[in-house]
Amino acid sequence: MDFFQSNRVFPLIIAADPATGVLVQYGAVGAVALLALAAVRVLYAKMSAALDRETQRADRLEEELRKLNETVRTEYVDTINTAAQAIAEANRAIEDARAAVRRS
Repeated sequence: MDFFQSNRVFPLIIAADPATGVLVQYGAVGAVALLALAAVRVLYAKMSAALDRETQRADRLEEELRKLNETVRTEYVDTINTAAQAIAEANRAIEDARAAVRRS
C-alpha cells in the first residue's frame, strides 16, 4: 500500500481535485505532471493578467486618441472658418477694386 493510500492525505487530495489524485497515484511522474500543471496554470494566469493590462491600456490610448482627434478637428474647423472669412474678404476687396477701376 502506497503512502498516500495508507494515509488520510489521499482522500483529501481526491476530494480537492480528482485529476490531481490520479496524478499522485503515479508517484514521481505524477509529481512532475503536477508541477507542469501548476506551471501552466501560473503562466496562464500571468498571460491573462497581461492581456487584461494591455486591453485596458489600449482602451485608454484609444480614448486619448479620440479626444486628440476631436481637439484637432475643432481647431481645424476654426482655422478653416477663419481662412474662409479671409478669402471672402479678399474676394470682396478685389471686386471693389475692379469696380473702382471700371468706374474710373
